[in-house]
Amino acid sequence: MDYLTVKEVSELKKCSGSYISRMIRDKKIDYIEKINISNNQPYYLIPVSALSEDLQSKYYKQKRIETGIMPEKIESGNASATALKYRCKGVKKAFQEFSETERAMIKFWIDLLNEWQAERSRRKDKTEFDRIFVAHQKYINPDTEISTDILYRKYSAYKNECYGDLIDNRGGWNRGKSKLDDDSIMWQGFLQLYFDQRKPKIVLCYREMSAFIAEEYPEFTEQIPSVSCFRRKLKTLPFAVTEYAREGEKAFHDHCTPHANRDKSSIYANDIWVMDNYTFDVIIKEESDSKTTKRMYLTTVLDVKSGVLVGWNITDSPDSNSTLDALRFAMLRFGIPKRLYFDNGREFTTLDIAGDDRNRKIAKNKKGNLPVTIIAKLGIEIIFALPTNAQAKVVERIHRIIKEQFCTAQDGYCGGNIIERPENLKKMIKYMNIETEAELRESFADYADNVFNVAEYGGGEPQYKGMTAIEVWNKSIAETSIRKASEDVLDLLMLRNAGFQQVRRDGVFITYHGKKIWYYDEHLTWQHLKEKVCVRYDRNDPSTVRLYDTEDRYLFSWKCADWLITQYFGESKENLAQLGRKKSNVRKQVTGRIEELTGNKIRVTHKDGMRCISRQNRDKFSIQMPRNIIPVTTAESLPKAVGDECIQVKINLKTIAENALKQKGKT
Repeated sequence: MDYLTVKEVSELKKCSGSYISRMIRDKKIDYIEKINISNNQPYYLIPVSALSEDLQSKYYKQKRIETGIMPEKIESGNASATALKYRCKGVKKAFQEFSETERAMIKFWIDLLNEWQAERSRRKDKTEFDRIFVAHQKYINPDTEISTDILYRKYSAYKNECYGDLIDNRGGWNRGKSKLDDDSIMWQGFLQLYFDQRKPKIVLCYREMSAFIAEEYPEFTEQIPSVSCFRRKLKTLPFAVTEYAREGEKAFHDHCTPHANRDKSSIYANDIWVMDNYTFDVIIKEESDSKTTKRMYLTTVLDVKSGVLVGWNITDSPDSNSTLDALRFAMLRFGIPKRLYFDNGREFTTLDIAGDDRNRKIAKNKKGNLPVTIIAKLGIEIIFALPTNAQAKVVERIHRIIKEQFCTAQDGYCGGNIIERPENLKKMIKYMNIETEAELRESFADYADNVFNVAEYGGGEPQYKGMTAIEVWNKSIAETSIRKASEDVLDLLMLRNAGFQQVRRDGVFITYHGKKIWYYDEHLTWQHLKEKVCVRYDRNDPSTVRLYDTEDRYLFSWKCADWLITQYFGESKENLAQLGRKKSNVRKQVTGRIEELTGNKIRVTHKDGMRCISRQNRDKFSIQMPRNIIPVTTAESLPKAVGDECIQVKINLKTIAENALKQKGKT
């Protein structure tokens, strides 16, 4: 809808502006109120539709004259006679009924017709000129369909002010209409096949739907439109509907649902660092003369405020050690952050880094019995991204930049998929014209600080416009404080944590790359058996561990006990002898300690102690019968035993021995 100011209406009506203003105050004319940004004063706009028909006609006539759409009177002659042979079939419409696009098309044809008539009036052979003019227009306007017949028809419409005929309406007579109704069984059956996360092709869904209709609903077979009709109707479906039905809930959440735009104005540099892992799209070789190729992984640490890549680590495997190495490198350069924004990968949610914040499955004997985590000792708060929430992972967009800028510049660039892979990659690998691991590390360090971190700041805060990312970090950190730690302190705070365990007969152990490593001290281990300790170790040098008590107080350090590990078969005599000497040494220490504790001032045995107890209690044992004793009797007389009368028998041992020998036949 067109709107006019008070001045424009007064000029059109040929009255004073105060009169129009009075009509507005008296609400005798429709208007809308706007605020002038420059002086914060209100002003009024009047829609053209609120004016009388005469004023509307006068206004649009002026607009047609301004745009050159009013037909000019051309002298009668062969030109106009030829053009007017074509009757105008269009319906006259008011100029305001056309859209802006249609008005532009009308103006194009009027300018073209006026140019044609101006040149044509100076030519003798006008018919030959018409063909030349059409050929020239086809050359300079290849997208416009034009011929002599079209030229004559357009001119006839122009002379009769049928501007609708100057618009190309081909293909628009049935626009928005379709042979497929939304509630037709053909369309619904097609959508049931098409809305599948296996993403079947349109042609396949069309064939299957047609076969199903022919078998189950043969009366509708002749009404099935072409596959192109289904393609066109699919384009009318909302993108969100198609995305959810064919791509799934995650794609729908990432591309169709609203998400919060986070305001960075309330945070400073080092307030939040975000970490993630990325696989380099580069194939490298291990050494300059090596034939073995591999791909490396990058663990990145990004400052959210400034977008500076504060730290990184390049590794063969993106595990928790790589996480700590990247974090240590970043903290040595830029200080200790307040918060860390982590992904949900296992390299970030291990117990000694994040504790049990991620509700991981923890053994019963460890629940509520976990030592202080590395992040807690550093005084850092952890924030975890929602699972499968790609919008929250700001650092992933940085990985795309690294791929487009750094990876593509390497000789071993392999792309993220088969489509992106260069054709000459096989030749580069065959002749080993690719980077080594050392070259990759060196070139990325140079790129990170001298290209990425000095690029223009891409945030939306206007006060940092025109500054580089590192300049934003420097300016922001100057407005707040920073926590720094020396290299030795960081190494101590970032020791890996093997958790609580009891000291065993073999000492304590850690699991390093899936293998148990035992630690033992000949002078201390046997003294602390069964005690509960926390074992910490350096991830880069596990030759020694540090032991802490349950209150996180340092106790002592033990060295690796390789001699405790022996082969199941065929162990060398030297190793077995060393193990025997260790055992003997421990036994001597224990026996020596026993002797030290028992001393040599007295000698006492259990027999001596029992004898002393017996003597001390000799007068204590006595049986005292009560005065009231009830005898127990029976009414039955007891029979006498056989041989009740005593007969004296003499026993001759010599005779017994002789009789025994006779029975054995020895006499």
